[in-house]
Amino acid sequence: MLTLFIIILAVALSYVTYQQSSKKKNTNIHQTISRGVKKQNQNKQQIQYENIKALDHNFDEHKMVLRVENAFYLIKKAWSEHDMSSVRGFITDGIFQRYSIQFEIQKNHQRHRKLVDVAIHHCELVGIEADKFFETLHFKISSQARHITLNTNKTNSDKQPHKLPAFTYSVEYWTYIRLPGVKTRSQPGLLEGVCPNCGSTLLLNKFEQCQACDSLVTSGEYDWILAKITKEEEWRFQNAKRQVKGVAAFQVVDPSFNLPLIEDRVSVIFWRLQKAWLTQSSAPLRSVSATNYINHFEHNELHGFYFDNIELGLCEVSSVEFGDIPQVSSLSNTLECSKEHFDKVFILVKWKASKVTIDTGQTKPTGYYAHHLTLSRKPGALSNTKKGLHSLHCYCCGAPQSEKTIDYCQYCQTPFNQGELDWVLTDFSPHINRVLDLKGKYFSVEIGQNKITDKIFDPISLLSGLVLVLLADGQKHPKEQALLNEFVKNRRIPQQVLDEIIIAAENGELKMLTPDESLDAAAWLIKMIEMCLIDGEISAKEHELLVLFGKKFNILAIEIDIRIKETRSKLYLDAKLALAQDKNINTNL
Repeated sequence: MLTLFIIILAVALSYVTYQQSSKKKNTNIHQTISRGVKKQNQNKQQIQYENIKALDHNFDEHKMVLRVENAFYLIKKAWSEHDMSSVRGFITDGIFQRYSIQFEIQKNHQRHRKLVDVAIHHCELVGIEADKFFETLHFKISSQARHITLNTNKTNSDKQPHKLPAFTYSVEYWTYIRLPGVKTRSQPGLLEGVCPNCGSTLLLNKFEQCQACDSLVTSGEYDWILAKITKEEEWRFQNAKRQVKGVAAFQVVDPSFNLPLIEDRVSVIFWRLQKAWLTQSSAPLRSVSATNYINHFEHNELHGFYFDNIELGLCEVSSVEFGDIPQVSSLSNTLECSKEHFDKVFILVKWKASKVTIDTGQTKPTGYYAHHLTLSRKPGALSNTKKGLHSLHCYCCGAPQSEKTIDYCQYCQTPFNQGELDWVLTDFSPHINRVLDLKGKYFSVEIGQNKITDKIFDPISLLSGLVLVLLADGQKHPKEQALLNEFVKNRRIPQQVLDEIIIAAENGELKMLTPDESLDAAAWLIKMIEMCLIDGEISAKEHELLVLFGKKFNILAIEIDIRIKETRSKLYLDAKLALAQDKNINTNL
C-alpha cells in the first residue's frame, strides 16, 4: 500500500513539475515573441532613421515632435473656423480637398462644427520611411477636445448650445513627407508660417507659391508637409517600400513612379466623388475623370443621395498593369493608342459614412464600404516627384485647378482628363466586383526572390469579416457578441466601432473586404491568428472566437490549433533571431 502511495505521489509531483515547466516555457515563448516583435520594429525604424540622418545631419526627432504639435493646433483651429488658408502651405491637395468638401457638407446641413479646448496628451514618432522618392514620418497623437455643432440657420439662432459638451478623446496618426535630401533649418519653416526658401512670412499666391520668391512650398521640396490623417482603429503601418505587384516593372519605364503620389491622387478623386454626390452633378469629376466614366456616373450613380460624416480609411495601391501594345496604323504608319492601351493602377479604398436621402433628408446608420478605383494614363507619360503631391494642379504649367470644375487648365489650356500627362479615374466599383473580375487571382506582394500571395488586411477589415461571418444567419447571439467585445478590447479597437459595424451589417451597409470563395478563408484565419499573437499569446476567448470563425468555413478546431502552433513557432523563431542580433550588436559595441 505504501509503495502504491509513493508511486501515485511521484506521478503527481512529476505532473505538477511538468505543468509548471510547460507553463514557464509558454510564458517564455509569449514574452520572447512580444519582445522580438517590438525589437524587429525598432530595428527597422532605426535603419530608416539613420537613412534620413545621413542626408540631414540636423534632423532632430524631439524638435520635429514639437513642430508637429504646433501644426496640430493650427490645423484644428483652421478646421474649426472653416478656413484652411492659414495652413495651406503645409498640407497636400488631398488633405485640403478633404476639408473643403467637409465644409460644403456642413454648410448644406446648415451647421458649423468646431473644436474648443483642444489639448494634446501625447505625441510620438512611431514610424519612419526613407526611399528615393520621399522621406516619411508617422506620428501618433493622443488628444482631447470638446466638439460643438452650431446651427447656422439664422431663424434658429436662439437654439445654439449654451452648455459645453464633455470632452471627446481621440488617437490619430499624422503622416508627414518631404523629398529626400531636404535639410532641417535652424530657423522657422512651413509649419511655423514661414517660407523655408527665403524666410519671408508665408503668403501664398493663387499657384500656392511664396509671394516673395515664387517657391512651390507645398511640394515637399523645402520642408515637411502633412499628407495623411488616419484614425487609430484604421491604422496599419504601410511601408512605402512595399513591392506591390507590377510596380517594379513599371518603374523601369517610369523611374519616378511611386505609391505616395498615386495615393494622394486617389484621395483627391475620392473627395471629388463625394462632392459630385452632394451636388448631384458630375461637374466636380470633370478634371479628374475620363469622359467615359463621367457618362457612366451621370447615368448610374446619381440616385438622389449623398454621404455625410465621411471618413476615408485605407487607401492602398493593389496592383499596376501595362496597357496593351498599341497597333500601328497602316495608313499613317503611326501608333494608335486607344483607352484599352492605357496603363492602369488599381487602388483599394476603405471608408465609412452615413448615406443621406436628398428628398427626405433621412440619414441611414453609418455604413462601411470598400471600393476599387482604376486610374489610367497614356503609355509613355512620366511621373514627376519634383511637383510633390500636387494632385489638383495642372501637370503642365503647375496652375491650380479652377473651382469652375472645367476639364482643362484655364492658364495653358491643357486638357486635364485625357490621361495624356496624369492619371485619370476610369472606374470606381465595389471591391467584390474587382474580386470577381480577377476570377480568383490574388493581389500579390513580392518579397525578395520569393513571391508570396497576400491580400490587404487591416483591423477594421478583419473585424468586419468577423461580424459578417458570425451574423450570417441573421441572428446576433449573446455569446458571439461577448466574444467580439473581448476581441476589440484586446485589440484596442473602440467599442463604438464594433457597435457601428454590427448596425451596418444589420442594415446591409457593411460592404468591406470580407471572406468569400475568392478571398481564401484560410488566409483570413492566419491573419487573425497573427493579429491575436502580436502580444505573444492567444487568450481562451480569442481561441474560442477563432474556432467559431473556422466552423463557418468547415475548418476543424484541430486544424486551427495546428495553424496557431505553426504561426507561433514562426513568430518565436523570428523574435529569437531579432533579439540575438541585437545582443550581438550590443556586445560588439
